[in-house]
Amino acid sequence: MENYLVEISPAAERDFKKLKSKLPNFNELVSIIDNLSIEPRPPGVRKIKRFQNTYRIRFFSYRIIYDVFDKDNRVIILRVLKRNESTYEFK
Repeated sequence: MENYLVEISPAAERDFKKLKSKLPNFNELVSIIDNLSIEPRPPGVRKIKRFQNTYRIRFFSYRIIYDVFDKDNRVIILRVLKRNESTYEFK
């Protein structure tokens, strides 16, 4: 199986900058995202119903929201957000 290319959206890049100083386990978050290149739908992943290719992974009280494009072998990280009522209102 071919690895997926993981891309970070500008919005997710901003999220990372904020979280880097906040999260003591930030490296663990980066590791989870790196592993998406090998397995874009790991155990515990959930599909977001309203969107065709969008998934989320839980990381403590945060959600990693991303799109998977199997045809292009690409994963695009859309956001990394703290879970609340508006977490999935990003598109």
